[in-house]
Amino acid sequence: MDAVGGPFESHTFNGRRFVCDADDDAQIQRQGFSNEVKMNGDGSPRLLKGRVPGTLEGSNIQYDPSNGDDDYLVGLKDAKEWINYSGTECDGTVWTGRVQITGDLKFSTKNKTVPVTLTGIFEKQG
Repeated sequence: MDAVGGPFESHTFNGRRFVCDADDDAQIQRQGFSNEVKMNGDGSPRLLKGRVPGTLEGSNIQYDPSNGDDDYLVGLKDAKEWINYSGTECDGTVWTGRVQITGDLKFSTKNKTVPVTLTGIFEKQG
């Protein structure tokens, strides 16, 4: 079967679902390790590994101010607790995890979308 590409269909934060812009090209970096190679004085290399969280960026979600979506998202970002997350790609791939909104929430009044950057733990289901 050929690979199917496309945007996320939706993101759900603590049970509240938001649909995504169909023109998005979201990027996911899975949590794990960063690798750095350093040289020793004798010319031999050594490997330094550091842990990095997962990130998701490049996704714009639709918001409706009359439903309080903007206030809800700001409240999530300002809260001092993790957000229960799930997201569905257009090919049916589902991601779940615990995240925080780490980017700025800049609400587009023309498009009624807001870009979200998420950082935390993402797990692909199935």
